[in-house]
Amino acid sequence: MSHGLLHKAGLLGWALLASTLAGCGSGASGGDAGPAGGVADGAVPTNVCPDDGGIAPMTCTCNPALASVTDLSGAWVLRTTGAQTVEAPFYTNPFHLKSIDVILVQVAQTGNDVVLSGQYCDRIQQDDPKNPAPVIVRDAWRLTATQVQRSGTFAPDDSGEWVLALPTFVEVAGANLVDPATDTLPVDPNDPRLFDSDGDGLSGISIGLGGLMPGVLQAVQRQTTSLRGLPVAADRVEGGMAYKSEQSVVASDPANLKTLYESSTAFSDPTPCSSTFVMVRLPDSVAATGVDCDWVRSNETTLLGP
Repeated sequence: MSHGLLHKAGLLGWALLASTLAGCGSGASGGDAGPAGGVADGAVPTNVCPDDGGIAPMTCTCNPALASVTDLSGAWVLRTTGAQTVEAPFYTNPFHLKSIDVILVQVAQTGNDVVLSGQYCDRIQQDDPKNPAPVIVRDAWRLTATQVQRSGTFAPDDSGEWVLALPTFVEVAGANLVDPATDTLPVDPNDPRLFDSDGDGLSGISIGLGGLMPGVLQAVQRQTTSLRGLPVAADRVEGGMAYKSEQSVVASDPANLKTLYESSTAFSDPTPCSSTFVMVRLPDSVAATGVDCDWVRSNETTLLGP
């Protein structure tokens, strides 16, 4: 539940600047080459609770679990934050960018099994402020209410804390693949698997660039996430997200943006707990009014914080 393509598109801005200064656009090959962000199995996050210098649990929250929460049934707003490290030719230090998705979900719980069903309401890019070609999340994609359903468990762990665990989930935007997890992504603009996911009349999803090299990338994105978190209040779950994204560009306007994009490198931020999620339950009185994405977008900051 994220949109990692935007990270690499942001990286393209650095590649564009580098190619302008150095007179070339070559560099490392594109693609996701690093480990997943968030907390993977066996990883041990350190110093993520700065107030006491402690070590956060695998759930990447410094808040204690509320033991009285044993049922998550109801309407929730879920925000996922996927972090990526980006590298560009001619730049020694990597940059750290984030993609944020806001999703309206209904949680159905039966015993310890949970199913989250809903739709994407907002897609936000936190770009590096120094990026000379900032990413523009065009409304056609930002506001596309993509349907989503994923399942998992909400159950006590060995210590007795109730943990929400949503296992590995693969999503593909911009193409219809037989096996979303393993099929190669389209690179040919005539590939019959391409799909106009944002409904703007162009194959794939359209990602805008501004600043130094304005233009549009037509892209396909595959993202893989798994979530693990604790109920820290009756109406709030916080946790970590293992996150990986892979993307391809099938066309661009102007045409040279595609080549420049392919010269860049992006991978999931390996810093423990860099990718996270928070889920906030809507009061029954609000949910009963038939909350939609317009309402969610208007109340994002109030519900979820900055």
